[in-house]
Amino acid sequence: MEQEKTCNCLECEAREKAHKESEDMNFAVLVALMPLMALTVFSSIGLI
Repeated sequence: MEQEKTCNCLECEAREKAHKESEDMNFAVLVALMPLMALTVFSSIGLI
């Protein structure tokens, strides 16, 4: 659930934009590491 914005100043908008970009980057890193994690799990249980 999104919080309602209470302030429309430039500083708050910049902070929100930076937070959104950081969140997107963190998700991209997580998605990029998924194949590596899957290979590690499969090799540790002997399937590869």
